[in-house]
Amino acid sequence: MGRPAIPAEAFEHGDARRYRRGCRCRSCIDAVTAEVRRGRYLRATGRGQMTTTERASRHIERLRTAGMPDKEIMADALIGEDVLYRIVRQEGEIRRTTEARILAVKPRPTELPGCGSHIPGLGTTRRLRALAADGWPAAELGRRCGKHKQFIVYLQNQTNPLSVRRWVADYVADLHRQLDGLKPEAHGVPAHIAQRTRAKAAAKGWTGTAWWDCADFDDPDFKPVTQDATPRRAIVAENARWLMRTSGLDREQAAARIGVSKSYVDHAFRDHPQYAVEVAA
Repeated sequence: MGRPAIPAEAFEHGDARRYRRGCRCRSCIDAVTAEVRRGRYLRATGRGQMTTTERASRHIERLRTAGMPDKEIMADALIGEDVLYRIVRQEGEIRRTTEARILAVKPRPTELPGCGSHIPGLGTTRRLRALAADGWPAAELGRRCGKHKQFIVYLQNQTNPLSVRRWVADYVADLHRQLDGLKPEAHGVPAHIAQRTRAKAAAKGWTGTAWWDCADFDDPDFKPVTQDATPRRAIVAENARWLMRTSGLDREQAAARIGVSKSYVDHAFRDHPQYAVEVAA
């Protein structure tokens, strides 16, 4: 099933698109008449109403660089998801009126620090791969951060991720914090899709979030253990329990001694309750 048709009310009076959706007021009739005349003029001068996607694609890239999410770009330009990503891929042609609406979109102010700068992309790729290994499909990850699934797949499959935009890294890091340790099946992902995603990730050698600490993602020298070994969280949970029982440390102190964050110890105890210490803070 295709996406729902845009109603006439989505456009102002005096817009030819409102006329094509049934409005017959004088301003809409004038608008479509002007559009027809312009089309005749363009054809007569050898141009036509269609153009390449090159300029629109470059402008969308500038908007993304400024930190503007795809959903806002689509809303401001009054285009659908399929049109946006066809333009990004520079496939086919678009109407000159569509190009004009896209070029008219201005980036909105953003609070993301250094959103236009580049940072190393290794951590971003690793975080997305770990979430996939947990069973989160690219479509759901894209939906949660306002991106298309192909954008997520592109980042996950980078063989040599040199750099990403700072705002992309921030979005992905925040998404990882939200989903770290959660079961996709308990949050709207069908069980068969989650299982299929895990199987595909395992076939590529990707390891889930349980095998990482937050700092590990950005450390190029860190290599997660294989799926045949004991998960890192299990080891951390066992070590934390030993420190807390033999040295009287609380969770935060035990985490500092091991070299991980307190939240990582919390996740480790949650995933491996057999090691949890009930009196822990």
